[in-house]
Amino acid sequence: MLTHWTEKLFIEDPDLFRASIEARFEKTQNEINCLVDIFNKHNVSKDGLILDLACGIGRISIPLARLGYIVVGIDISPSYIQKAIEYAQREGVEDHTRFILGDMRELESKLSEHLDSFDAIVNMWTSMGYWDEETDLSILKQSLMLSKPCGLFVMHTANRDTLVKRFQPRDFTFGKDGLVVLMERELDIETSRMINHWSYYRREGEDLRFLNRMEINHRVYSLHELKKQFHEAGWTVIETFGGFDQQPLSFDTFNMIILAKR
Repeated sequence: MLTHWTEKLFIEDPDLFRASIEARFEKTQNEINCLVDIFNKHNVSKDGLILDLACGIGRISIPLARLGYIVVGIDISPSYIQKAIEYAQREGVEDHTRFILGDMRELESKLSEHLDSFDAIVNMWTSMGYWDEETDLSILKQSLMLSKPCGLFVMHTANRDTLVKRFQPRDFTFGKDGLVVLMERELDIETSRMINHWSYYRREGEDLRFLNRMEINHRVYSLHELKKQFHEAGWTVIETFGGFDQQPLSFDTFNMIILAKR
């Protein structure tokens, strides 16, 4: 029986959240441009081996593969892995991609043939913090074992300090095919967990038909907390940014990008 919210959202009913992933495609090119710039600055070669941690439907993996990088993507969702494989086939980059069904908590065993192999590991769109701090530390430690000496880790997540400053308890998004998502949020100050309840509706004329309600419950971090985790895991944080324009991090930057080296 699926019990954790990640299993319910990404395995049991993945299509609803997939619409949110697809809506982010309009931001993908800026993110890829930033990643490539970072790779170039830190000597990740154009044919380097990249791990896309929590790759989803291949939104980041496939554009990197089109540029010549060899990309391994891992995700917990069978549906998303299949979509990523189909995306790679449509784009003609099957020989530059490999998609693996697996849980981030079991990285070392799922990717045992890739120990000390990856030139860079990317973790995008706040896809850490799903479980607890000890688990996040374990994922970073396992990632270190998969990285080459001097390998790079690029994490993109939300800046807790800005979330607190600009907290919005409720808002809507309107997607394609008449999909409407009501997002209701609570931020537990004691635990730094953001508890989201997303209610999905579809427009039918003047009415909204309820589809489902999903929970997303994750740990949000301040910069000093993540730097401490990276350090404890054996990584060295070398740079931080407040977004994909690589501007400095501040209390007003919602995005937080951390670069670390093995």
